[in-house]
Amino acid sequence: MPHIPLSLCLSGRDVTDVRVRPGGQWVSGVLSEPGLEGAINRLQMWNVSTPDVVVDLLLEPAPVNGRGLSGGVHVWDHDGNRVFVVTKSEGVVEVTLEDDAPVRVKRLPFDASRSWSTPAFDYMNRSLFVIADWRELWGCKVGSGDPWLVHASEGFAMDAAAGADGMCLEWQRPQMPWTESTIYPEPSTPDVSVQQPRFSPDGTSFGYIDDTRGIANVRILADSVVDHDVVIDDDCEHGGPTWGPGQRTWCFNSDGTRVAYTRNENGFGSLWVYDRVTTERAFVGRGIHGCVSWEDNTLSALRSGARTPQQVVVYDTTDVFNIQRTILVRPADELWFTPEIDAELVEPSVHSVVNNGVTVPYRLYRSVHPPFGLIVWVHGGPTDQWQVTFRPRLTYWLSRGWSIVVVDHRGTTGHSRDFTEALEGQWGSADSIDTHAVLQHVQRVFGYRPERTVLMGGSAGGLTVLNTIAIDPDLCAGAVLNYPVVDLGELMRGDDPFETHYMPRLIGASSPDDPLLHARSPLKWAHRIAKVPVLIFHGDQDHSVPLIHSERLRNVVRAAGGSIRLEVMSGEGHGFRDPLNVIREYSFTEEFLNTLL
Repeated sequence: MPHIPLSLCLSGRDVTDVRVRPGGQWVSGVLSEPGLEGAINRLQMWNVSTPDVVVDLLLEPAPVNGRGLSGGVHVWDHDGNRVFVVTKSEGVVEVTLEDDAPVRVKRLPFDASRSWSTPAFDYMNRSLFVIADWRELWGCKVGSGDPWLVHASEGFAMDAAAGADGMCLEWQRPQMPWTESTIYPEPSTPDVSVQQPRFSPDGTSFGYIDDTRGIANVRILADSVVDHDVVIDDDCEHGGPTWGPGQRTWCFNSDGTRVAYTRNENGFGSLWVYDRVTTERAFVGRGIHGCVSWEDNTLSALRSGARTPQQVVVYDTTDVFNIQRTILVRPADELWFTPEIDAELVEPSVHSVVNNGVTVPYRLYRSVHPPFGLIVWVHGGPTDQWQVTFRPRLTYWLSRGWSIVVVDHRGTTGHSRDFTEALEGQWGSADSIDTHAVLQHVQRVFGYRPERTVLMGGSAGGLTVLNTIAIDPDLCAGAVLNYPVVDLGELMRGDDPFETHYMPRLIGASSPDDPLLHARSPLKWAHRIAKVPVLIFHGDQDHSVPLIHSERLRNVVRAAGGSIRLEVMSGEGHGFRDPLNVIREYSFTEEFLNTLL
C-alpha cells in the first residue's frame, strides 16, 4: 500500500462561512482555492435540490475567508434578495440578486482600510451591523446614510448581532473571552463566559452560549415561544473557545421554536435539535459541525471527522425524528475518497489516565500498518483542543506506520470550565505533568517503546513538549517542534494585543522578572533536553512567538552538548503558508524521524 502522498496534505480547496439563504432553497459559502499568488476566494451558492447548480455571487472584490469551521464573512437580508460580504480590499459590499443571479455590487460606506467581520442584519431589514478591528461595533442603514459608531470597547468586541439595535460579544483585559465576557450592552458577570449571541431569523427569539453551570451550554431568553429562560442542560459543551470571529455551533430555526446545537463528546462531535415547546431532543448526525444555519426545513453546516474530509451538508428537517442528510459540496481532492486512501484513514479511540487525582483524557489513532513508532502530539493554545476533525497532517504519518496520541492536558477546552481553568497559574508545569502521565500510560498499556516514541507540538504545545522531556528524557527518542514557546519572560514582555495580558494569570507570575518564569522555562532544563535530539521549525516573521525563542533554545542545548537543528522559515509567521516551506517541513521531519529510528 503506497503512503499518502504529500501533495494531498497541502492546502487545497476549502469552504468556510456556510449559510442557508432565506427560503431554504440555496446554501452559500466562501470557496477558497490555491492560486499562484495565494488563495483565490469567491462567494458561491449551491442549489439544495440540484447540487450541481452553482452560482458565483462574488469574485471581485474578493471576499475574505473564514477560519476553519467558523465564518463571519457574509449575511443575507431577510428576503434573500441581498447578501452583504466582507471583502479583502473594499470593506463591506452589498450584492443584489435577481432571479437567483447577482446583478449589482455596491460598496457600503465603511472604511475599507479597517478589518471588518461578522455582519448582521436587523429584524426590520434596514440596518447592517458589523465589527471593526475586533474592537468597535458599527451600524449602517444600507439604503442611505453614513455608518455610525454604536460602541467602542476598551477591550475587545466580536461577533455582531442585530435585533432592534446592534449587539456584540465583549470582554475586557485582563480577561479572555473564555474566562469572563458579556454581550454588549449588558455588564459582565464575574467568572462567566458568554459567546455566540444571535437572534432567530424572524427576529423574535434571542440566545447565546454561557458557562454559568460550568459547562458551555445554549441559553434561550424568555419570549413568545416560552415564557421563561431555558438552558439546554447538557454535560457536553456546545461551543469552543472564542479564538476569532464567526463561530456558529448553534442556531435557531426560522420562527425560533427549535434550536440546532452541537455537542463536544470527548473531542468527537454530534449535531442535535431541541424543540423549545415540547423540550424534546432529536439526534441529527455525528461528526464535528460548524457554521450551523437553518431556514425553513433546510439545516446546513460544515461537517468533518477523522475519516471525513470537510463537506457542506444539508439536513431535511421536515420530520426531525427522521432527518435526511445530503452532501452538497465536497471540496477536498477526490483522491481522498478512493478505496486505497480511505483504507488509511483512522478513527481514534478515547482513553484517560488518572494522575494525582486529575483525569487526563487522550485520543489514540492506531496506524493500520505494522507499528513503526508513536507520536505524542500536544495542541497549542494552550486553551484549545484538537477535536476529531479531518487532519491530513495526522493521516500522513499514520500512513507511514506511526500511531498518534493527542493529549487533552489540563487547560484543554471541551471538558468543562473547571478543567480549562485548572491550568491557570500552572502553565509550563501542569500541562507537562499531564502529558508525561499520558506518555507513560500509553507506553505501558499499549506497548509502545520509548526508543520509538517522538513528541511533537507547536507554539504552547512546544513548551509542553520541552518540559515533558525535562521530566524524563528517557521516555522518548526525539522531538519535533513548530515555533515553540521557550522563554516565558520574553513572552510576558511581548506585545501581542490578544494574549499578552493573559500571561500573568496563565503562568502565575507577577512580572517578566518573576523567578517562577525561569523555573518553568525549558532554558533552565537544557542539560536534560540535550539528551534528546530536537528538530525545530520557526518563521522569521512570527510576531506571536518571535524567532528568538527557538534561537535561545538552540544555543543553550548546543552548549549542553545536545543535538538540535533549527530550520528558519523565511517570510513565515505563526504557522506556515508557503507550500514550498510546508514541503520542506514534512521532508525534513521525515528525514529526522528516519535518522532517529
